[in-house]
Formats: sequence, C-alpha cells, structure tokens
Amino acid sequence: MNFKIFLSLLAFLPFQSALAFQTTTVSGVVVDQATKETLLGANIILLNHEPLLGTSTDADGQFIVRNVPLGRHDFQISYLGYQTKTINGILVTTGREVVLTIGLQEEVYVGDGVEVVASLQKEQPINDMSFVSAKAFTIEETQRYAGGLDDPARLVTAFAGVTSSGGTQSNAISIRGNAPKSVQWRLEGIEIPNPSHFAGLSVAGGGGLTLFSSQLVSDSDFMTGAFPAEYGNVLSGVFDINFRSGNQNRREYAFQLGINGLEASSGGPFKAGSPSTYLFNYRFSTLTLLMPLLPTDGFIRYQDLSFKLDFPTKKAGRFEFWGIGGLDNQGLDAKTDSTKWEYAYWDFSDNEIKLGVGAVGLSHSLLVNSKSYLKTTVALSGNSTDYTTDRFDDNLSLNPELRIKNNLGRFALKSYINQNLSSRITTRTGIEYQHLFYDLNLRGKPTNQDPFQQLIEGEGSADLIRAYSQAKISLSPQLNVLGGINAQWFSLNDEVLLEPRVSMNWQLTQRTGFNLGYGLHSQIEELGVYFVQPENGLPNQDLKLAKAHHWVAGWSQNLGDHHFLKTEVFYQKLFDVPVIADSSFSMLNFVQDLSFSDELVNNGEGENMGVEISLERFLNNGFYYLLTGTFYNTQYKGGDGIWRDGRFDQNLAANFLFGKEYFLNEGRNVFGINTRASITGGERYSTVLQQTSRENEEVIFNELTPFSNQFDSRFVADLTLSYRTNRANYSSIWLLQIKNLFGARDYTFDYNYQTEQVDLIKEGTVLPILSWKIEF
Repeated sequence: MNFKIFLSLLAFLPFQSALAFQTTTVSGVVVDQATKETLLGANIILLNHEPLLGTSTDADGQFIVRNVPLGRHDFQISYLGYQTKTINGILVTTGREVVLTIGLQEEVYVGDGVEVVASLQKEQPINDMSFVSAKAFTIEETQRYAGGLDDPARLVTAFAGVTSSGGTQSNAISIRGNAPKSVQWRLEGIEIPNPSHFAGLSVAGGGGLTLFSSQLVSDSDFMTGAFPAEYGNVLSGVFDINFRSGNQNRREYAFQLGINGLEASSGGPFKAGSPSTYLFNYRFSTLTLLMPLLPTDGFIRYQDLSFKLDFPTKKAGRFEFWGIGGLDNQGLDAKTDSTKWEYAYWDFSDNEIKLGVGAVGLSHSLLVNSKSYLKTTVALSGNSTDYTTDRFDDNLSLNPELRIKNNLGRFALKSYINQNLSSRITTRTGIEYQHLFYDLNLRGKPTNQDPFQQLIEGEGSADLIRAYSQAKISLSPQLNVLGGINAQWFSLNDEVLLEPRVSMNWQLTQRTGFNLGYGLHSQIEELGVYFVQPENGLPNQDLKLAKAHHWVAGWSQNLGDHHFLKTEVFYQKLFDVPVIADSSFSMLNFVQDLSFSDELVNNGEGENMGVEISLERFLNNGFYYLLTGTFYNTQYKGGDGIWRDGRFDQNLAANFLFGKEYFLNEGRNVFGINTRASITGGERYSTVLQQTSRENEEVIFNELTPFSNQFDSRFVADLTLSYRTNRANYSSIWLLQIKNLFGARDYTFDYNYQTEQVDLIKEGTVLPILSWKIEF
C-alpha cells in the first residue's frame, strides 16, 4: 500500500471523528536570564503565520498568545536592550497547554549600536555560563528519540562522547571513556543519589530506568567536561535536571497505560486565579507482560513519585517544594532440582532485593534588586539497599551468601547570589554544605573459597563543604570569557582542594564559533569504599579524591537556519586514582562488585583523549536528524605501574537519528516515525583462566593482562512509532517503542556447574513497549 495512502486512512479510523476546533493558547513568562527579573513589554511573535499573531508581556512578565494553530511552531521573543531569541519546534496540542519560561540575555553594545539578529537557540545550554561540552535537551526529545524510553540517560547515548555501558537492559553511560560511576545527577541544582530504578545492581552509576517523568521534567542540561566552577564532586559528566511548574491557567491531567505499567499525573493552580501551582506524577510497574521477553525469571516491581509545588509571592520571592522517590523489589527463587543447576545466581540461589531512593527540597529565589538574585535550597536525599542471597549446597541446604543492609542520607544546604554587575559582567558566588549520613553493613564471601564474613561496616556521618565563585565577562558581543574557582573539603580524609576553571567562547562570525575550556575536577568514592575491612582499622578512610585535568577545544558552524555542525577535541589527565597496590586493578574500570573489600592506594593514573563530531538538523517542517561520531582512546595505570587500555576504551561510537512527523487534518492528528542506529567498538574484557575457574567454581580472569581482548563492534537499532489525536478537550497518543530492534547481543561470562567451565553468555532481547496516553 502506498505510504501516503496509509497515512490518509489513519485519519478516518473510527476513533478519529471530525473536529470543529483548530486552535489553542500558548502562555508563559519572559525574564532576564541573569537576574530572573520579569520583563514588561517583551514581544512574542508566532513566526511564519499570516496574519501576524503575537502579544506582549504584562507587568508580571506574563503573556498569552491566543488562537495558535495545532502543530509545531517557532516563536520569536524580543525586548529592547536584549538579544532576540527564537525557540523552534514547540508542539501545540489540545491535551495540555504549552507554558514557556523564556530567559533573554542582555545585549552587549559596542559603539553607537548593534544589529540584532534572531537566531535559533537549540544548540545553547540552559546554563549560560557553560561554554564547552554542554548541550540542552528537552523531555519531549526523550519521548520522541527512538530508544529514549522517556529516560534522559538513554537519550544522551545519542550525543557525541557518550556510549552505553552495561548492555541494552541498562541505562549506564560512559562519557569520554570514564566509568559510569563518575557521572553526577542534579535536581533543581542539588546533587542527588543515582535516580534510577534498580540503581547499581548491574553497573555502578546505572540502573534500569530513571525516576524522572516526562510530565515534570523541563528543559535541562547535560555536560561532558570542563564544567564551570559551580559544579563540584564530579569527574566525567553532569545531568542538571529541572522540573517545570504547573499551569497557572487551568488544571491538567494525564493518564498512561502500557505493557510496562501505568502512570498518572495532575497539575495546575491550587485554586482559580491563584499563581501558586502544583504538579505531580506517579508510576507503577510490575513488568508482568514484559517478563517473558526479559533475560530473567522471578518478579520485578517498581514505582515512583515526582512532584513540584510552586508558590510565587509579591515581595517574599518564590518558594518551590519539590521531590522524587522510588521503590524497587526484585526476587528470584532457587531451583530445587539439582540436576538442572547450571549457573549459581540463576539456578540455585535465592535472591531478594529491596531498593529505595528519594530526594525532597525547598528552594527560595529572591530578587535582591534589579541586577541580582539570591537562591537558597535546603534538601534531604538518600537511598537504601536490602539485598539477601542464599545458596543451596550439595545437601540442598540454603547457606548465606550475601547480606547487604545499607542506608545512606544527605542533608544539603546551598545558597548562591547571581549579580549582573553590568551588561558585560555577570558573577555567581555560592556555598554548599553536605552532611552525609551512613549506616553500612556488608557481609559475604569475597570468593567461593572464603568463609562468610564481615566485609564493610560503618555508621556515622561526614561533611563535604564546597564554595565557588565565577564571573562571565563579555569583552565584546562576540567574545565571552568565564573564570572561576571551586574550593572543597571532605571531612573523612581532611583533604582541601582548590580547583580552577576557565573557558572562552568566541563567535568569529554570525555562524561560526570557537571555544576553549580547562578545569581541574575531583570526586569522592562511594562511602562504602572508605569502610572496607573494619577488622584492619579501615585502611581506605584516608584515601585522597580521584582528580582530573580537563582540556577542551571546539568549533561550531551554523549551516543555514536549521543545521548545526560542532566538533570538539578533548584530553583528560586523571591522577590520584585509587588502585590496589601491585595489581592491575583501578577504580577507573570499576563496574560493580557487591562484595568489594580491598585496600586501596592513590597511585593510579589515566588518560582519555579523542574528537567528537555532531551534525544536527533541528526539528523543522516535521523533520529532524542527528549524526554523531566519537573517536577516542582510553588508557590507565594500575597499582603495578603498567599502562594498559581501559575497560571503556571502545575507540569508536557513532549514531544516526532520524525522525519525521506527518500532520493530518490541519494538525488534529499527528503520525510520527523515529529511528536510531548506533555502532560502537566492542566491549573490552579480560582473558578467562578456565583451569583456575574450575578449581574455584567461579569466573576467574587473568589480571596480568586485563582488558586485552575486545568483542566485535556492535550495531543497535531502535524504532518509535507514535500517533496523536487532538480533540476538543483532550489529546491521546498511541506509542510503540521498540528497543534493540534487531536483537543485538549483550555479553557476559558465567561459570557452568554442569560443564565445569566458564561460558560466554550471549543475550539479545527485542523489547517492544506499547502504551496509550491521554492528556486533558
């Protein structure tokens, strides 16, 4: 059947009745990006629309554009003395009003005047003090990009410099050859624990799916190196996540039902005419329908809640109360028929896992004057792990194998002042105090030959204090310089660090830009690492922080109105890395070891270098694509002083994303098709010692030549099909997301008790997720 005929027939399906409406409203607020002061009289125009459609902001910076046609639109925002801004690809539907928060940058004038030229802002990060290795993303992209699964961590694997680490079932990522555990998550500016369901079970720093829902997440930033001074305690990358506020104009609801569970959300004003709003979202999943497709038995359940309450006041500033929380439960029963035993974990072990993670915070923003604002946040976050494993012996008696009962908490107080000293100089200075609580108890068997014993134990608290100051200086409309310093003290090892940061952005022409960046960065380890071997006096408690010098140079080119080309070259020099003395082990290669209990020293080093290329066509006329390529090399030096290829040295990562939307019946129905294809260098692994593994009845690798082998390159494809129906009072969406379309294989090693040898396990799961969602 002709494809265009197929699309036309979709419009006449029984549930697509004729509609009398064609328009809706778009509202929002316009503020000074540096001071957050609302701007009276800013002009908002709907581009490419006849007759002219637009409005201006009122005394509170608010605006409403009425009679906006359904579909995707570009909006231009202008204000005297500020850079004109264009926002493209805004999807206007009937189910939920579009509410925009738009920040404008003050124009730097040179001489008698300057020509103001509107340009697309899609390539710019939300944080205007990030000049290098930073990219904004929208939660709409996590829904639209194939393979995104509404998950920011899966979305960014399409970006340059990022590779998936942990297989198709995990959202763990490696940035520029670094371990996934070195990524930091932030929510509303506050560092939080890894916000993923089943966090750290297969890969430290990864999980199954993040707790963030598309109903709450606003435009956010993802950074991959040479961060501004305000970012501390991180080595490789930052997710800087923001929550949106509820719609002040009306209450909105959404409900989603899929084979992976259900989801419900609500948001809007507390009462009609009130500027105070609420927004929350709840998800619950049993994965019952997906279990036959997953490479596991037993049961898997999870649920999460996200919310934000927004209370703007006339004189006391804005108060925002926000939070996330998630609960996970997974179990697997042992097989009692010993003749069927092959692999320990899957066949003759009883496993039960209970996990919890959460964060709540109260933020207060106050305009000190027309040129500065103060933001203060107090937050409490934490995560808990209750993990039990028992294993059958030859007499069919269950014996304890692993007991983990960890509870970690963090009280955080952060405050900073942002000052626009002039049109040329903006400063940001702040302090952050983190009080870390811990109750750690790990008992287990380091190897099958060892007795069940205490491995980690510790209860108490520690402090992490950071202070920073940074200044952005506009030397001209085309040249901006950022300099700053981050100071940090960690009470466990009493180490004080001063970390300089500097970057530059030079707009050579209207379409060509150049940037440079440098930063010294550091990161503490997971608290359990500091409390191993309690019977030996906690030998790791004085460990220094791992550190890294980041250098970045980039070149960007606007290729017409909707195309953008960017290239970055990076080099990272890591030092003071924790390693095991006289061993090839390094924390730079750490993935996951629930029974890790070794003494470490700070003798390790590492190097990551490479080049990244991105070619993007921003969504316009229903069509977009993104092509990225990364060529890199990762090496490390372990405790034995020998340089080797690192675990995450895959050398190559390339992605191609393509999407097309078809608007039918004047935008009342929208059919979308999105595809993604990626190819990465093979994962590195160490040689298996079969005889030693047989003697120990577990997988033993040759640690003298670690990661000397590499699997073949891997090709993974994803597909997303969507169909949206706009009706008078609601909008509904059918969504089919197919992850790993061609069944690419994940690799792991496991000891086979029947053959008495180590098997290479190859698993490839095509994961289809069908859902239906209604917004009203």
